[in-house]
Amino acid sequence: MARGQAYPSERQFFEDSRTGVKITKLTAFPTINSKLYFHINAFTPDSRSLVFKSYRSAQRDSQIDVFKVQTDGMGLVQLTDRPNVRGAMVSYDGKWLYYVTNGELRRVSMDTYEEDSISYLDALTWDAECASMTYDDKNYYVEATLKNGRRGIARFTTDGKEADVIFENADITHTQCEPTEGKVIAFQDGPDAFNRNIWLIDQDGSNLRPLELPYGNGHWMWLGGTKRIMSNLEKEQQGIAIMAENYEEPELFVNGEHYWHGSCSMDGEWMVSDTNWPDHGIHLIHTATKKHKVLCYPNSSSCHPQWTHPHPSFSPDGKMVVYNSDAGGIPNVYLAVIPDDMLAELTE
Repeated sequence: MARGQAYPSERQFFEDSRTGVKITKLTAFPTINSKLYFHINAFTPDSRSLVFKSYRSAQRDSQIDVFKVQTDGMGLVQLTDRPNVRGAMVSYDGKWLYYVTNGELRRVSMDTYEEDSISYLDALTWDAECASMTYDDKNYYVEATLKNGRRGIARFTTDGKEADVIFENADITHTQCEPTEGKVIAFQDGPDAFNRNIWLIDQDGSNLRPLELPYGNGHWMWLGGTKRIMSNLEKEQQGIAIMAENYEEPELFVNGEHYWHGSCSMDGEWMVSDTNWPDHGIHLIHTATKKHKVLCYPNSSSCHPQWTHPHPSFSPDGKMVVYNSDAGGIPNVYLAVIPDDMLAELTE
């Protein structure tokens, strides 16, 4: 298998047996296939292509490659073939797949599949994940285990001129830069004595402070370009909350379901979330009306491995939702088309 190699389509079309929503199964190869994490951009801006991760072999320590596929299930192409590919993310202009490997930031053309080395940070080990970028594609952030044993947040400029570890901590997960300006970086640690687990720093790593949002379940993201953060809440809280630094208290958007992993559309108008304990399907939520409805049922085992978690997220045009499911026994990537009448019903 090599970068730029094309493969036959693995697609399968079907409808959700309970909602009637049209779904395309994008992958079928008998190893672990998984979408990118729900707050990481995987799509080109025209919503015609997306990327996913695939294990090379059925081994627990298998290397992982990134592939591109069209939303119609055609155009399956391998994008990476190096070891230790981590922090994969599609640039918002759709031209590049960025990733890090052993401290080196690299990028692959989404069209020609040519690959470039951008810059290198010696402090980083191979263990890196949760990439994010500003909407202008000028800054790439990734969290990683450092050679000193601590966790760090690294910032690379995509012109190759700057690369620094801007912040270190004993534990750091789910790092995300505020995408419109990149002046604030959010990450997860805790919870602390006040049940807060989302922390903010300035772009230079200074001014550490908590986001006053208690009882988050660890699954959250910036609400598009609104400079607010949406967070799923612990099971006992039964909802999703939205919070900003200038808010006096969080705003509860949805109540009555255990929303597990939530994400939003790029304009912040829509949210989508899987559910668990019990699994009541993937819900589509309108942020203005606060109405919600089941889009589809992933029927995944939703156990401990990440690839069994649906992790739903939107296409840039807001018309499709991509998710994981191991309903067939092997983890695969699925794409659901949101019906126009469902969108209209939730906005009324």
